Amino acid sequence: MSEANKDLVRRYQEAYNGNNLDELDALLSPDWETNAWPEGVPQSIDSAKAFYQAVLEVFPDIHYSTENLIAEGDHVVQRWTVTTTHKGEFIGLPPTGARVTVRGMSLFRIADGRIVEHWAFADELGFLAQLGADVPADWLAIGHRSS
Repeated sequence: MSEANKDLVRRYQEAYNGNNLDELDALLSPDWETNAWPEGVPQSIDSAKAFYQAVLEVFPDIHYSTENLIAEGDHVVQRWTVTTTHKGEFIGLPPTGARVTVRGMSLFRIADGRIVEHWAFADELGFLAQLGADVPADWLAIGHRSS
């Protein structure tokens, strides 16, 4: 079961990396939930597809690399690295053309062969600093290091 759950997370990540979003219909439970979206975005498979298309407008070459996958029971933990280029306006920050790297972790809960819950946590302060946001140095000192 653990290997099957890890394979499901791999397929999920590849669906995003390859912009094969129709794959999400088979990978996500229709009532799945995530904490990785802004407040007010509906929790649905259609929203997952639309949200990612919006991400691609800002970060057209976004790529997730899986560093580790650990599975136990119905949960899978993924440690990942995102690399991308800032090509569009993002939360008021004009495009910089900067190549950015962000690291984080996701926790997935799997039921009946589909992802039903997803929690993601990333080095958001470091990400914003790489995009040119005015992040105070002392805030960066308390953030999670990327390595």
